[in-house]
Amino acid sequence: MNLVIDEGNTTVKVAVFDACEEPERVFTFKSPDAAEIMAAVCDYPVTAAIYSSVTAYDASLAERLGRLTSRLTVMGHDTPLPIKIKYATPATLGVDRIAGAVAAWSARPGSDSFIIDAGTAITYDYVSSDGEYLGGNISPGITMRLKSLNHYTAGLPLVSKSTDYPERGDDTRSAILSGVMTGVISEASAYIRRYSNKTPGLNVIITGGDSRIIFDKLTPELRAVAREDALLVLKGLNNILIYNSI
Repeated sequence: MNLVIDEGNTTVKVAVFDACEEPERVFTFKSPDAAEIMAAVCDYPVTAAIYSSVTAYDASLAERLGRLTSRLTVMGHDTPLPIKIKYATPATLGVDRIAGAVAAWSARPGSDSFIIDAGTAITYDYVSSDGEYLGGNISPGITMRLKSLNHYTAGLPLVSKSTDYPERGDDTRSAILSGVMTGVISEASAYIRRYSNKTPGLNVIITGGDSRIIFDKLTPELRAVAREDALLVLKGLNNILIYNSI
């Protein structure tokens, strides 16, 4: 079995894969506690593992993984990939963005793919049908936008994210929530519409912690050309692990 660890900005996701594309089990942790993670997966016969982090590399966790299996891949910018990276500064490209691109292309290798990863930041990434990562864009995520309005102003309150918001706010809190949420949904919708109009049959995938929020707020027309997969990055890391195990 394959063990996949994805350490993001706010949570650590751990998945166990058997001989299928979908994970057999997924765990979520608030921090990369090596003992806690090892205890969660101790009943699974792990034969290979991949560790990916967009934050600081956790040497203790990597050391425990190295003792668990000799087939450990630590995801980095020199890790062999099934796709080609055509980014001007590949060393600055987030490993989570790489993993999402790999998963999208591996699922439909004959199609261009467009990935929206809605997490702490929202990333928009494009992969060609012949497996070339062509770049993308980055913007603030939902929570980051809400926090920034509170942090950079003297009088605006901190508002929690919610899918229950009016078309027009009738007080300051609802105005902030409606403004942020409408902005995010409009931004994602514009990207999907632009790229799907240019490329019929485009493989559009929305992932990340806020993927369901965005997907559910799309128009029926856009939901018809997109799909939501919150586990896309985990699947991509598993694809990369398999590629490096051949």
